[in-house]
Amino acid sequence: MSFKEFHWRSLPQLMWPFVKEDKEKDRLDDELYGGLKDAIVSAGLEKDSDAALEEARRIYDAELERSRGADTKAGIYLAAITALVPVLASLLGNLWGEKTPALLGCLSLVVFALSMLYLVRAGGWAFKTLKVSVSNQTSPKDISVSWDKPNPKQELAKRLCRAVIANYRGVNAKVLCIKMAHQFLLRAFLTFALLLAIQAISPIGQAAVKSLLPDAKLSVSRRAFA
Repeated sequence: MSFKEFHWRSLPQLMWPFVKEDKEKDRLDDELYGGLKDAIVSAGLEKDSDAALEEARRIYDAELERSRGADTKAGIYLAAITALVPVLASLLGNLWGEKTPALLGCLSLVVFALSMLYLVRAGGWAFKTLKVSVSNQTSPKDISVSWDKPNPKQELAKRLCRAVIANYRGVNAKVLCIKMAHQFLLRAFLTFALLLAIQAISPIGQAAVKSLLPDAKLSVSRRAFA
């Protein structure tokens, strides 16, 4: 595939990021997670149950940290969106006026609308990040049940691993949602910067047109009388 083909195919994703549904990947993930569960159930960890329990705790804590990190970023993004919306709204009155050229006004309104759409979509993905729940956690009951077994450390390690496997899909969904929120928020900031640049440059352009317009009229009149 050439660079030109890649560029045009990736343009919609560049302008408006989206998640493609991949049923084949979902099926493979189901098989993978099912295989991991079966492997954990049949695994013999009694050779070094202390090391197995320590490693299971490390993996369990790492997955919890991934989930908490996504939730923390979602809260930060929502705060940034809440702060940026009033700033954008304050610019709306300056986008179109009596002295504003039609082309410049239309361009400013389009960029403003695009920035607002990006912000709304970023907020939606951030809310979705917080909405995804990761409910498989260890509890005192797991410890009680584990210590009723012949090898309690091995049983607890297996329970921790099963909780991690059960949470994989939810944690991955959280990470995906926060990545999408990041993509839209980045585009919102870029379009917002573009809008500010247009507003800053527009007076210079209007002044240049006004300064050049009399000369243009004068040259036309001289040609008419020549």
